[in-house]
Amino acid sequence: MGFPHNNGRSIKMSFRARAPRRGWFSRSWWVVTVCLLAGIIYIPAVNARRAAFRELTARMVELQQEKQIMLEKKEQLSLALASQNDPAWIELVLLRELGVVPDGFLKVHFKK
Repeated sequence: MGFPHNNGRSIKMSFRARAPRRGWFSRSWWVVTVCLLAGIIYIPAVNARRAAFRELTARMVELQQEKQIMLEKKEQLSLALASQNDPAWIELVLLRELGVVPDGFLKVHFKK
């Protein structure tokens, strides 16, 4: 099938048009752009997340140390409550807190 031409020859025509050949970048520039934008948004978010993680980890260590100190204090207070009726405990409290000295002991005061 063809169309007559000047010299009686026919030219075959294809109904399928070919696109001109282009490089890979000119065909998919939008993919590269989307990837770059995603990276620009993602990298600072990851850095912020890491900084928050470091801060929370440091806070956790701090709270664990504080918890250990409080548990030790609780244990001391539990022992103090349990031994309130013990005469040796009462004497120790009188010596330490009130400064009472039993007979026969010498009390020394230091000037500041």
